[in-house]
Amino acid sequence: MTITYGDITFDVIRYDPRWDNLILHAGPERHGDDWDESDEGDALRFKDGQLIGVDMFDFSYRLARGDEMTITLEDGTVLKSPDIHLALERQAA
Repeated sequence: MTITYGDITFDVIRYDPRWDNLILHAGPERHGDDWDESDEGDALRFKDGQLIGVDMFDFSYRLARGDEMTITLEDGTVLKSPDIHLALERQAA
């Protein structure tokens, strides 16, 4: 399963029920060299200026509330994933 935000495809997807976090990573898991926080309050990981990972906090709560699950970058770019709900439904099935 993959989840695409904008032009970034996250192919490592894990859910941590203990902390209610959805963890997304693009490509092989590696440490970022820079971190930021999205306007939504999620942790963003960068490597060489490219977004490589996102930790979405309070994920199930936000999903149940009907949030769009967007990612807002520091420059104001809003990344949306039209397939996130569908991808997660398929994984649950």
